[in-house]
Amino acid sequence: MKADFGMPDILSRREAAAYLGICKTTLDRLDIPRTKIRRRVMYKCEILSKWLDEHTESKRRRRA
Repeated sequence: MKADFGMPDILSRREAAAYLGICKTTLDRLDIPRTKIRRRVMYKCEILSKWLDEHTESKRRRRA
């Protein structure tokens, strides 16, 4: 089943790291909700998008 824009609803650890533009080790250290079935770790796309929105900084003003 596919979500909007052709993205799958669930991403593997590798796909989730690529989506966020980080390595898998960094992804493991972040406090992002995930589902684990036996040894397989999966991430919901909507949760990754929401987490990314919540952790995106707006442009900061430069000091004069």
